[in-house]
Amino acid sequence: MPKFSQRSRDRLATCHPDLVRLMDAVIEHMDITILGGHRSVEEQAELYSKGMTKLDGSPGKMSKHNHSPSLAVDFSPWPIDWRDRERWIAAAYYVKATADQLGIKVRLGADWNGDMRFSESFFDAPHVEIVT
Repeated sequence: MPKFSQRSRDRLATCHPDLVRLMDAVIEHMDITILGGHRSVEEQAELYSKGMTKLDGSPGKMSKHNHSPSLAVDFSPWPIDWRDRERWIAAAYYVKATADQLGIKVRLGADWNGDMRFSESFFDAPHVEIVT
């Protein structure tokens, strides 16, 4: 059975308890790694400057990652293959299905509007956030 590395566990510990519960359930059946949880405003601004997020962390443009605990988590199927879009989509929907079973409402960065068309202008496959 897959299990989290200490680095993944440390990153996950910065997240909302529902995200911890969700990722703990996912790792029971799918090998994943946690890429990130909570981000400082400075870290958010740096990612924004690199085009890796649409929110710069300023007031009114804060990411769910900027909350403490984080209301978002970034994960990856393991091993990471950034080019395998289909694998990312399958993993994201496995996370979504698991969240539904646990009664946790989430939004996927792979499908922001939930229409299963993956036509968003910003495809952020690693991102999962709690819907508040």
